[in-house]
Amino acid sequence: MLDPFTGTGTFIAQLLQSGLITDEALDQKYRHELHAFEILPLAYYVAAINIESVYNQRYEKAHGHAVPLEEYQSNSIMVLTDTFNYAAKEGSLDPHNPFVPNSELRREVENLELRVILGNPPYSVGQKSQNDDNQNEKYPALDARIAETYVERAGKVTNKNSLYDSYIRAFRWASDKITERGIIAFVTNAGWLDSAAASGVRRSLVEEFSSIHVYHLKGNARTSGEQRRKEKDNVFGVGSRAPIAITILVKNPEATEQGQIYFATVDDYLTREQKLQQLRDIGSVLSSQAQLTRITQDAHDDWLNQRRDDFSNFITVEGKKQDGLAIFANYSRGNETGRDSWMYNASKAALAANMSRCITFYNE
Repeated sequence: MLDPFTGTGTFIAQLLQSGLITDEALDQKYRHELHAFEILPLAYYVAAINIESVYNQRYEKAHGHAVPLEEYQSNSIMVLTDTFNYAAKEGSLDPHNPFVPNSELRREVENLELRVILGNPPYSVGQKSQNDDNQNEKYPALDARIAETYVERAGKVTNKNSLYDSYIRAFRWASDKITERGIIAFVTNAGWLDSAAASGVRRSLVEEFSSIHVYHLKGNARTSGEQRRKEKDNVFGVGSRAPIAITILVKNPEATEQGQIYFATVDDYLTREQKLQQLRDIGSVLSSQAQLTRITQDAHDDWLNQRRDDFSNFITVEGKKQDGLAIFANYSRGNETGRDSWMYNASKAALAANMSRCITFYNE
């Protein structure tokens, strides 16, 4: 299992504390089957300490004593790395480089057949101006995969740059890592669920996974009026203005049906605490208490707020650019002078005076 954006190690630490891993399996999971990536050095070290502390607590509780000094091994779960940029795939590593052990760990994880990828990817398209000092990183191989899948399948839509947001990259990266069988569980920005630009993302997920489970937590602070009141608080508090969703993607080659979509959402008008309590009450977004509803994407790759096709049956307003029946066979922008403030006036006398001054100035 891999958490490719572990931050301070919350998911791995919580997993070790949850009791889902038995005492008998703890050592095997801790030393060989749990992996986490982090790009920020401070978060990396905090995560390493958090995870190791939880493991030591579990060990002491199970054995009645702390880990013996002779059995102690440093945490091999954490890897300090840029998840999207893996440059040590081939070739030998410099033995004098202090980061060699770290690079070797990354190489080992890359060679694993991952079954579970989970995490909370960052949400960032990059800087909006030169003053942000937050330029987009370039990931040629990953961005090429996005171009040939998400962008290509999006068709003629605008704002395709949003498909290179970090969390969209995370979906593409993780989807490619789960080759034949496995699960991806991400907590992300929920914008991709109904964005026109993300239609290619939705189509790709339907084509690549046997089932898709989405639990929408709302919290979109960019809405207004009654809709804003329905969205209410964000589960991350004031730290995010984007709506949030939990997405679980299942790839099962033995599934009898491909691309099944199941969707549920928290109730309207809930505070942050109420939303979190609702999650605790259902226990799992895959449980019956989550009340997931099966939905089918339409011909436009819409999942939510599916459009009606009635409009396409109406007579076209303009017929200049296309054949067929239209209300207006031709049209133009009318008389354009390029100097309307001089050439138009509600007063005939004022218009004559304007033109006289214009001609006089021109002749001078």
